[in-house]
Amino acid sequence: MPHVASALLPRELFDMPPDVLWLSHCKDGPLPRVSAAAVRALMDTELRPWDLRWNEDFLDVLRSLRHIGASLFGVAVQDMSLVTCTSSGLEVVALGYPWQDGDEVLIPAGEFPSNRLPWLALARRAVTCTEVALWDGQMAQPFIPPDAGMEPEQRLLDAITPRTRVMAVSWVRYQDGIRLDLQKLGRGCRERGVHLVVDGIQGAGTMVASFEGVSAFSTGGHKGLLGLQGQGLLWTERAFRQRLMPVGTWLSAPDDFSQSGTQKPNDEAWAVDGRRLEAGSPSILSCAALASSIRLLVEAGGLAAIQAHVASLQRALLAALRKDARWSAEAERLRALVKAGRVGATLSFALPADRCARLLQAADAQGISASTREGYLRIAFHGWHGAGDVDRCAAWLLSVA
Repeated sequence: MPHVASALLPRELFDMPPDVLWLSHCKDGPLPRVSAAAVRALMDTELRPWDLRWNEDFLDVLRSLRHIGASLFGVAVQDMSLVTCTSSGLEVVALGYPWQDGDEVLIPAGEFPSNRLPWLALARRAVTCTEVALWDGQMAQPFIPPDAGMEPEQRLLDAITPRTRVMAVSWVRYQDGIRLDLQKLGRGCRERGVHLVVDGIQGAGTMVASFEGVSAFSTGGHKGLLGLQGQGLLWTERAFRQRLMPVGTWLSAPDDFSQSGTQKPNDEAWAVDGRRLEAGSPSILSCAALASSIRLLVEAGGLAAIQAHVASLQRALLAALRKDARWSAEAERLRALVKAGRVGATLSFALPADRCARLLQAADAQGISASTREGYLRIAFHGWHGAGDVDRCAAWLLSVA
């Protein structure tokens, strides 16, 4: 079995019993203990609002999340906005872009509703949403799973028409786990005058993203970023952000809101930075939790270290499965995808429904958590996993006929 380094995030950081093997951060990530402590501290403040410090206990929490989020992704803090989830970030773009009758949005076929419904809803504005199959057989019944020879980015770029204004993609797909090359898409879209908008939730926290040529990147915080439900981040390129209808309210003025009740006069109603797109009061508790969790990821070496660690875990698991005739073909398909850089943190095994059901039943009995989506068994590794987790995962998979 290939060498696997020790876990980057010690299990002691989480309230994770020894018998639990959590392979489902693609569904929900565990909240670290330190993040829960940050929430409790703020809850104590909420019990005594007369002790609330406006800057330290409110504005600084928001600033902290923007700054640590920008640090993790390697972008400018001025381009970060606080949003409730992936969907709300994408809605800011979909509803705020200056559409004209006959405009078109391109999306891959098989997108999660977060990156499908906001664009379909634009039909009321006479905007067409076109769905593009990423490989032959993707939408067939039964479907053909992806392989390393596919070129999904070229299919998307070839589908651009003179009417296309936006291409909206999931960076890492939720069901089959395929990771799109954002750098190739970004360059291609920029050359063609098209804005690339990215749903980043399935890769955020475990993979390094390229923002070159990207106009907007939205992610929730409760999966790989290890935050709470209901808090996310939106990155927007400045020129693109200025084209969007501002949705910000009382916290989105050029100057910080004053508790004195007297606000500074300003010719501009909205800030030019990411606060321009922040709608109303955020959940201060969720912001504190997410900032604390992201700080752990940065201290563990950042996204490059986590991505390399996850890839080593994936290679080790697939090496163990390739030795078994029942798994060899599927393990080889995924091994080639991992080698080609086509996979996020989730290995998605294309298996018959009855076999998936038996595997999940056995997993439940063994304290192992995995999940299925649309014919794929999903196994998601993160920084807290190590060699022992790979061995246990392989033993589980090989034990079921």
